Amino acid sequence: MSIETTHPKRILVFLPVAAANAIVAMLAAHGHESVAVSTFPEAFTALRSDNYSFAITTRPEIDLVRNIRSIPVVNLEVFFHTEPSGDGPLITSKRFDSSAFMKRIEFLVQPLATRVEHAGIEQTKNEGMREPMAPRWRVALKSVFGLLRRREGLKDVRS
Repeated sequence: MSIETTHPKRILVFLPVAAANAIVAMLAAHGHESVAVSTFPEAFTALRSDNYSFAITTRPEIDLVRNIRSIPVVNLEVFFHTEPSGDGPLITSKRFDSSAFMKRIEFLVQPLATRVEHAGIEQTKNEGMREPMAPRWRVALKSVFGLLRRREGLKDVRS
């Protein structure tokens, strides 16, 4: 099995028209080629081609995209964070975390071989770290249950 090392393909943005255009403009500003679609037939046609490396959409459409084609999907909703605005707790607004969004896009745009190498580097960094110790209550329960298992074969000598 070979690891894909080709140049990144386009990004499919499957959102309502206004949101799709805003995301496509943001991606273009960072040098990424993307295509906006906002209806199911457009998404179906686009995903049937092999022109897209991943898709950006919202939670309700993720399953729809994955049922058409198995590609990575970025859920745009996770990059919106609620912030209280004004003095009252009832008024809230959502803020889009564009830096986290672009970090995720930059990661997915990298060729698969680069992502695999990066994951291997992270794994070797973590190998030198010590395994976390089990909580004391877990160790105590294991010893209690271990004693119970060992006692099953023993006979009561008092009887």
